[in-house]
Amino acid sequence: MVNAIILSGDKNKDLSGGYTKALARIKDRVMIEYVVAALDGSYLTDNIAVVGPADQLGPCLGDRVSYIVEGVEDLIDNTMIGIELFKEDPRVLVLTCDIPYLTPEAVDHFIEKSEATGADLCYPIVSKADNERRFPDTRRTYAKLKDGTFTGGNMFYVNPRVVEKSAAIARRLVEYRKKPWKMCSVLGWDFAFRFMAGNLTIAGVEERLSTILDIKLAAIISPYPEVGNDVDKERDLLLARQYLERIG
Repeated sequence: MVNAIILSGDKNKDLSGGYTKALARIKDRVMIEYVVAALDGSYLTDNIAVVGPADQLGPCLGDRVSYIVEGVEDLIDNTMIGIELFKEDPRVLVLTCDIPYLTPEAVDHFIEKSEATGADLCYPIVSKADNERRFPDTRRTYAKLKDGTFTGGNMFYVNPRVVEKSAAIARRLVEYRKKPWKMCSVLGWDFAFRFMAGNLTIAGVEERLSTILDIKLAAIISPYPEVGNDVDKERDLLLARQYLERIG
């Protein structure tokens, strides 16, 4: 089984009145509770740690998580804070608090496929067709590859021992994860030209990132669009409320 870390340090005044956006209300719950419920329902996850403002998160999460540790505003720093709790684990699952559509099945699929790769870092990608079929009203950033057109997810399966040495480059990649052209500037302009021509493959991206980060990286094609549809804007929150109300 894999221990999980939910990152919850991001504030968004539009969504939660200046509190962490994990507390944005959807139906009768706050957003992070949907993520916790998905992990609870997974047969492959064990302890859950939340990195974020303990005074805000404690009252709503109670004993449903194993740890709540104080976080900061930076995603990579919060990841390192959370991983410190599980630094002896062979792998941990890291995910953000703003994916309320997440299901146990999506979590289990990602963990199973990630474990099979033996990679230090696994990242889910979802095809445009699958995403638009499930969530036709959402707006996503896509990358066109020779293998298809994909969007990224909000989960990572990672070897704790590689996080520190890869943090500086990873910080830039995370910052540019929704800006494909800036991402290419980090990866190299030869890479960028191939991207513009649509000549990159998933295997080629994996190889390039593995070289830059000095780790073994693998992309996991997920049939579950729930792993990547995050809530960043008021429009996203409205869509999440409508969708989750509809499915009960």
